[in-house]
Amino acid sequence: MVDLESAVDELYAGSPDDFIERRKALVTQARAAKDRALATAVGALRRPTRSAWLVNLYARRAPDELAALLDLGEALQNAQRQLSGPDLRRLSADRGKALAAATRRAVELGHDHGYDAPEAARVEVSQTLQAALADPEVAAQVRAGTVTQAQAYGGFGPFALASPTDGAPPEPKVEPESLEPATEGETDDDEAERRAEAERRTVAESRLQTAEAALGAAADDAEAATARADELADRVETLRAEIAEAEQEEAEARRQARAARKTVAELEDAVRSARQTYEAL
Repeated sequence: MVDLESAVDELYAGSPDDFIERRKALVTQARAAKDRALATAVGALRRPTRSAWLVNLYARRAPDELAALLDLGEALQNAQRQLSGPDLRRLSADRGKALAAATRRAVELGHDHGYDAPEAARVEVSQTLQAALADPEVAAQVRAGTVTQAQAYGGFGPFALASPTDGAPPEPKVEPESLEPATEGETDDDEAERRAEAERRTVAESRLQTAEAALGAAADDAEAATARADELADRVETLRAEIAEAEQEEAEARRQARAARKTVAELEDAVRSARQTYEAL
């Protein structure tokens, strides 16, 4: 007998390609067991997007790595609360490396399962994992391996992450005083080139963030359209099941109607015969 916990584990551990069919089978099992509440709960489970599936795959196949990543998020939050600049800089650098490694690992796991993630999916995996570092609810979902769609943290501070739905961030202007002072022996031309290179790097980074945000927005639109198609497919399957059940009930009702009409005809013959016998007396 299937229960909700095992159904969730089976559905979210498997491929999104098989989700609809497996969920349908589990709902059928629950209905056969006369457990309507379970059938409703299983039927309400949403199929994960590709990027969400990669996160779930990572959570289930590399739980220790995920735990270490989430611990890093807690350390960052503590450093932020304590306003510890050195710790924030060190942990932020560690976070960047850990997120990159976790994203690569999730993508590799997807490849092992026959899915080569496009850049949009990679970005959404990274955004979801970064959101898990700052949002306990997202972290719980990621840890359980039941993410259904990409997440993004829209807060402030060291965890700030541009949401794909936000407008493109303006390109920052690099002020001369924000740069490191010239080193001993550096000529004016060297200093100017260093400043120019720093500004180019900052602008390039801003443009990369803008491009990633636009890519994330486009991927969200595609996933939303896919989710809508999945919902309609679910509805079609439900209606087909209801039609099939109604057709069976109709067939049974017609069989009973034929049997009833036959009984009526036999009784009419009996009444007619009895009347003829009576009238002949």
